[in-house]
Amino acid sequence: MKKTTNFELSILVVDDDENIRMVLQQVLGKEGYHVSTAKSAEEALTTLQRSFFHVVITDIMMAEMSGVELLQEIKEMNSLMQIFVMTSHGTLPNVIQCMQGGAYDFFEKPLIIEDILISFGEAARRANRWSSLYNRHSLSPQKK
Repeated sequence: MKKTTNFELSILVVDDDENIRMVLQQVLGKEGYHVSTAKSAEEALTTLQRSFFHVVITDIMMAEMSGVELLQEIKEMNSLMQIFVMTSHGTLPNVIQCMQGGAYDFFEKPLIIEDILISFGEAARRANRWSSLYNRHSLSPQKK
């Protein structure tokens, strides 16, 4: 499924499982998205301080800091960040906590790539709309 917009979405994939990071980087890269990876929540936060991303997709169960905690930290940094969570421990409390925390979608492992591509297509459309709205607003003459 090819993405339906030419907007270049930048995605940060956060997972302590190298295979998941590699698969998502390859699949999403083939779809035309700009993809970076982080092997921990801490590395993700450092990366987010240095670079801009439209989307973060993170595992929930990681050592040191969970994906739920990472979601909270990112939302404090940038409330408009589109965050998606994934886990092989898809318990209802995890789903509820993530969605209440501002996650856009929740994926259970093993991942269904088509579902992720659909959600990221929607994320690209949102990011494109936000970007054009911001550009129109910032380029318009300021009223005094």
